[in-house]
Amino acid sequence: MNGKDKRRAPRSLRDSVIEIFDAEGNVAATGRLIDFSDTGASFFVGDPLVMPERFRARLRFLDRGVLDARARVVWMRRDKNMTRYGIAFDSLKRVHPTGEFKNIWG
Repeated sequence: MNGKDKRRAPRSLRDSVIEIFDAEGNVAATGRLIDFSDTGASFFVGDPLVMPERFRARLRFLDRGVLDARARVVWMRRDKNMTRYGIAFDSLKRVHPTGEFKNIWG
């Protein structure tokens, strides 16, 4: 192995929120994003989650707006007090553009 990153898309570090939805469309869990690309992301939660094979998630970014994703878990690592997940996106679409809520009261 030559030590080069084999990812299909470059990742950027993120400090944002990911919401994981259950089959009924309710928020089942929230996590903290670690990094993100157009093909996948990684995030962490405090306690391990029971993740379905495929799931829907929502990612919230100040600079990209709100993104809706269909994804699957590709890896999981348990650390001392958190569980990290790597996910691959099956689809990714913008739900709300950046700045959608500006001037809401005026």
